[in-house]
Amino acid sequence: MESLVKLTINNIQLYSYHGVSQAEQQLGGRYEIDVELYYDARQAVTHDNLSDAINYADVITCITDATNGKRRRLIETLASDLARAILEHFPSVESVCLRVRKRTIPVGAMVDSVEVEWRAHR
Repeated sequence: MESLVKLTINNIQLYSYHGVSQAEQQLGGRYEIDVELYYDARQAVTHDNLSDAINYADVITCITDATNGKRRRLIETLASDLARAILEHFPSVESVCLRVRKRTIPVGAMVDSVEVEWRAHR
């Protein structure tokens, strides 16, 4: 029987340069990212060893590098690229769910954030 653990990292806060408008691409904005990773943690639990687990510091580095690596126009594209990067860098991850919130919204209204959720599976 396969049992998967859900590792959740909440509210990674980054400043990056994504958006449709030239101003967003030049001035940047605030982003928040939540990630849920599902993986088989039986080896990690049995050996109580980080090398058998998903190191959340490495996940945060992967997300930061992928977010800042290139500029995207859509947060949907950013979320998709982040999910792909996680699945590529962490082979034991079976599925990932990401929520990307854009906190700097250039519209004529007060908005806390715009959020997209992206799920990917092996």
